[in-house]
Amino acid sequence: MKNKLFYKIEGNGLPLLLIHGFTGSHKSFDDISKYLQQFFKIIRIDLIGHGKSMNEDESLYSFKNSIESILEIIDELRIIKVNLLGYSLGGRNAMHFASKFKERVNKLILCSSSYGLESQLEKDKRIKSDQRLVNLLENNKLKEFVEYWESLPLWNSENRLSIEKKKNHRKIRLSNNPYGLALNLKHQGQGKQNNLLSELKKINTKTLILYGEKDNKYKKLSTKLEKTIRKSKTIMVPESGHNIILENPIYVSRAVKNFILGDTYVN
Repeated sequence: MKNKLFYKIEGNGLPLLLIHGFTGSHKSFDDISKYLQQFFKIIRIDLIGHGKSMNEDESLYSFKNSIESILEIIDELRIIKVNLLGYSLGGRNAMHFASKFKERVNKLILCSSSYGLESQLEKDKRIKSDQRLVNLLENNKLKEFVEYWESLPLWNSENRLSIEKKKNHRKIRLSNNPYGLALNLKHQGQGKQNNLLSELKKINTKTLILYGEKDNKYKKLSTKLEKTIRKSKTIMVPESGHNIILENPIYVSRAVKNFILGDTYVN
């Protein structure tokens, strides 16, 4: 397949594949992986257009191609059923994967994830908003884009993090290829995604839904996800906004470990 994604393996045990968010990379899970690799075989990937999975072929940037590329990794590693964790954009990819390849997912973990916008009007508004960011990225203005991106209210709770942690997070963002980010936003932005609620009603996968205490928007989305996915449970991550992976990695890691190795779901 032309769109082969980069992946990194750590640890041993049940397989757990981690999918990062927009502007992230497999390095976004450094803290979480240090903990979870004690219990699981961790597979960290770079989504298309991110990190070491840069590809200039625009035709490869659909959700369909992304999840098929993830399936290729699972097949290559001869994994029959995988535990799948996605954060934000990664969560949206995880939902697409679990909807299409139900039989290949053992347990599903969705972190700060949206099932898709409700109306075409919302989608059109989002596409128009995203186009301004795409223009910045296509003009190779990555630093300006990152400065704007980090100024969004969504990330306000990150202000309390240490200077070193914020610096490392920014370094990951700036290490991405601006054209890859532009293509990803054009084809996997929320304005382009279909609303997945009808598909998620059909899955029978045990699912853990995590959201940050200070992330009111995603609290509402997570509540709706729990009502839609029949074997699901939500957990609020304390002292966190949207980026629960960055802001409270130990709490998230413990919740994920308990969920996969225990039975913390609702029938």
